[in-house]
Amino acid sequence: MSNAPVRSNVECGSVIVPKDYFNASAGTSSIAFARQRAIGKSKGLVFLNPGGPGIPGTRMVLNPDLLFGEDRLIKAIGSDWDLIGFDTRGVGFSRPATNCFANPKDLDLFHANTVVERGLTISSLRNFSAPVAKQELVWQYKEFLALKQSQAAICAQAMGDELRYMGTSTIVRDIAFMTDVLDGPDAKINYFGSSYGSILGSYLVNMFPERIGYAVIDGVVEPSAWADKPNYKWPHDWLEDAEAAYRTFLQDCAKAGPARCALAQFDGQPWEYIQERLDIYFDELSEKPLPMPFGVRPGYLTSGGARSILFIALEVPRAWPRFAAMFGSAMFGNATDLYRMAVLQGGVHYDRLAISCADSTVPYSLEDYPKAEDLADEVIRTMQDTTMRFGSTAEYGEGDGGCQYWPYRSPGRFTGPWNATLDTPMLIISNTHDPITPKASGLRVNSNMPDSSVVLVQNSPGHTSHSVSSVCTETVIHHYFQGVIPKNGTTCDVDDETFPLPGSPFYFPDEAVESSLRMRR
Repeated sequence: MSNAPVRSNVECGSVIVPKDYFNASAGTSSIAFARQRAIGKSKGLVFLNPGGPGIPGTRMVLNPDLLFGEDRLIKAIGSDWDLIGFDTRGVGFSRPATNCFANPKDLDLFHANTVVERGLTISSLRNFSAPVAKQELVWQYKEFLALKQSQAAICAQAMGDELRYMGTSTIVRDIAFMTDVLDGPDAKINYFGSSYGSILGSYLVNMFPERIGYAVIDGVVEPSAWADKPNYKWPHDWLEDAEAAYRTFLQDCAKAGPARCALAQFDGQPWEYIQERLDIYFDELSEKPLPMPFGVRPGYLTSGGARSILFIALEVPRAWPRFAAMFGSAMFGNATDLYRMAVLQGGVHYDRLAISCADSTVPYSLEDYPKAEDLADEVIRTMQDTTMRFGSTAEYGEGDGGCQYWPYRSPGRFTGPWNATLDTPMLIISNTHDPITPKASGLRVNSNMPDSSVVLVQNSPGHTSHSVSSVCTETVIHHYFQGVIPKNGTTCDVDDETFPLPGSPFYFPDEAVESSLRMRR
């Protein structure tokens, strides 16, 4: 533990854990944590995970993200708990850290102006399944696979055997070990996880069901798909509500009008007109990428990069005014802000990749490795079945591809079953229009544990419930951690305005939006 607290009720430290829970000779790892002490007598520990994978959990306690509502989430859980934000293996202050490159500059150079940073370019939504469009995707995926094969070799050389110990199953065992150290071997494990944190939570309750006290998962990914499906097939189901989220963005923009949404041209403009203008803009960029010789880094803006930024916007309704302003300016000839965001948000984050690839399935032989044609077919399938506009964007924002080349898988890798019986039902929270973790995923987890889970549906866009304000949802969370279990199928509305005027309590200044987004990448 640190000698002096960071704040009056916050302290930092680390727990030394076995590197391999099945082989003591492998050595140890160090898991960093920040603990916010309860006011008065503590009811126990609640472990927090903000998602990613790869977002440091210590920040949730040290510097809660206002844009993503982490401050309100912490208040909702309650001041009578010790809250533990921890950095999962390879992440943040935990050691060993995932460092495949010697320095950030080498990492940036490796990805600069590659398909991983540019995003996939679709020539036009009107012919995305035509043979020529597929061939364009195939060529981009050939570059993608070559890059992924190189990055796996670089990481294997830099990190070696350390990559073996980064997987979710091992992180779950770390949570159990940390509970023993910090709260005693008989203590219950309590947990709140969002996005990837929902995967970690599902693993946790199914690996240690007898130890679970209260557990909440928010913005839910179905764990069986994470464990059993090749990662290039994940977006087909993840993006199920993306078009609904986009439609909400457009409708709210049209309703707000030009005074509050820069994409609206006049009051009362139909939202379909805004959609058509954006479609045309992306098509124009696909035909002629925009030179950016004096941008944050000299380069060019592609339709893939621009479309991916629009998708990221759908996850964060509080930032919609800022993103609308970026696209509004770009469509009038000034793409400086949009290009800067595309550069800053692009690329691969290896602390994430180390976790997702350690969890992923392994092809049986080289012949089973997905080829560029397979990846192109899967994108087209996702665009046909799930979301025409964003079927090609998930790799840019999520960055899990190429795990077939990864040198290691996690020891003791858990693959189910996913129907554990718990003493206290797990609380599952899903938004109706979450662009990357659809409501259907939460309902499927609920159906697998019908007597050991309850689901709350929040009527809102955004990724996870705390991406927007809902006193109703926050009250349910608070009562849950006091032992009051909500009725299965409870619904909550939200209190935020998606396009507020400057000065409104719901308005986030541009610099606050961009600072928050940088911190989460």
